[in-house]
Amino acid sequence: MKLTRDTLVDYYHRFTGFREHFRKQNLISTPPHIYVGMKADWLCSLLTLGASAEDYFIYRFYEKNWRTRKQFVTAWKSLFLIRHFNHAAPEERRMVEDKTIFAVEFRDYVRREILSSDGLEWDTFREFLRRLGRVIIKPAEGFNGNGVYILRDTDDATLIQNAYGSFRTGRYVIEEVLEQDGFLREMNPATLNTIRVNVVRKDGSYRIQNAILRSGQGDVVTDNICAGGVVCEIDVESGLIMTPYCDLTGRRVLKHPLTGVVVLGRVIPAWESVKEAALSAAKKISGVRYTSWDVAVIKGSNVAIVEGNTYGNFNIQQVPRQEGILKQYQELR
Repeated sequence: MKLTRDTLVDYYHRFTGFREHFRKQNLISTPPHIYVGMKADWLCSLLTLGASAEDYFIYRFYEKNWRTRKQFVTAWKSLFLIRHFNHAAPEERRMVEDKTIFAVEFRDYVRREILSSDGLEWDTFREFLRRLGRVIIKPAEGFNGNGVYILRDTDDATLIQNAYGSFRTGRYVIEEVLEQDGFLREMNPATLNTIRVNVVRKDGSYRIQNAILRSGQGDVVTDNICAGGVVCEIDVESGLIMTPYCDLTGRRVLKHPLTGVVVLGRVIPAWESVKEAALSAAKKISGVRYTSWDVAVIKGSNVAIVEGNTYGNFNIQQVPRQEGILKQYQELR
């Protein structure tokens, strides 16, 4: 992960803000002496396990013994794991970390039209928006869904001009909005509900470590769990959705919080194609051993890769079942 101001701020908030995370867990009525005890317990977890305040609450460490806690990939341990797997091949990492480069290098996988803001002329941008009706705009090196928004041809002219003006002060990609159908759309029609497929290379062979279905909720356009989304774990062999929805507060619900759609026990459409796309994409950057691919099943059971990551979060891999996966990744080193 490139250490930008945004990434540093992100990690700062993960490791601080104990009271904020405490409140999110609806524990605010807890007696003061319990709060003090939990904070002391977290500080011990921070010093010995590298657990951020976010880790402590989303993995419910306050309910787990030390032996169980040690099995989790905490925020600090994740940095070392990712560095171990991905310290080499910086140019290949950039192929997916920079969305403008990704759009070119992975054009056979994206299944949508994408413009780069680099040197983009007003007439080209305006015709693109007019023809598609709406586009999704993303910072070229953004993460966690930060700064992503939808722009429509019917929006106020000043808003459209301001969006174009932002291209002069930053780097963005302007993308066609992909369309889904079936239950993947019904979960939340306002977001593209994707599957995070985590791939690891060891001794020249590639394996899918796990797969997570993601869906947004509330007034957001992305399905990132950090933006309030929910996740479910998928069985890698069959594509069967194995867990209820869960979020970063530890809440687990059978029905989607926004739409009420139930997906537990259903099978992801075109599942073999989803896996093939992720494995094929991973092989394009073979120097990077740990990769994460956000794959969308779009209309007609076609498969599109929305983006790739070389620093895929471990939180959504551990939250659904509340089980640590540190040993699994250590065995792949």
